[in-house]
Amino acid sequence: MPDKVLVIGGSRGIGRSTVVQLAAAGIACAIGYVENDAAAEETQKLAADTGGPRPVLVRGDLGTDPAGLVGAAAEALGGLGGLVTTAVPIVAGRTLKVTREEYDRVFDVQVWGLWEAIRTALPELEKVGGAVVAVSSLGANHYARYYGAIGPAKAAMENLVRYFGAELGPRGVRVNGISPSLVDNPGHGGEDIIAGVADMQAAVAQKTPLRRLGHPDELASVIVSLLSSDFRFVTGLTIPVDGGYSLLA
Repeated sequence: MPDKVLVIGGSRGIGRSTVVQLAAAGIACAIGYVENDAAAEETQKLAADTGGPRPVLVRGDLGTDPAGLVGAAAEALGGLGGLVTTAVPIVAGRTLKVTREEYDRVFDVQVWGLWEAIRTALPELEKVGGAVVAVSSLGANHYARYYGAIGPAKAAMENLVRYFGAELGPRGVRVNGISPSLVDNPGHGGEDIIAGVADMQAAVAQKTPLRRLGHPDELASVIVSLLSSDFRFVTGLTIPVDGGYSLLA
């Protein structure tokens, strides 16, 4: 397990759960976030309350300055052995309705930001045989009417995971992803702008073999495992963590 990890999008949701679990395991974390200081500080406190190292806060935007975000985290932590990104702009709409600006914003975070973040972190990751985990979505491979921009970007992200997995393996760095279905995560933001999301969540839960949505803690536990030596022979994969939903989708 790397002893120093940057979690981009670490102030809320899956990212928050990841930071808390890493801290509980004694891992020093940097919480990368865009602007919500209160949420980042709350995550910092929750992590410190586990008895683990108190995370550092690194404010920055993966979509506009990924190199600066990674560099600041590595400086604050004194190195970097793991990189996690759960960040995603909340842009909802069908393919013909999203604007070019919205499309570019999503790709800047999901694809170009990840690309540059990994390239920037690579010298540090190589020193310790580090690992990267990116959070994708079933919308990368299955149609969702509100995912007109995010779905294509997540698909590109998953392909980037494959290519980085192949190219960085010889350098001792692993790159993987996870792909959740809808998440039981009230207040995260999407439900505020996606019409009918409650009905959608209920329908997805009913269709899921385990008959419920996943919880951020359950997704975070897979991220933490992928960072660890338990998965030291796994790279370039995006693993569905969806209660079996993708089996029937």
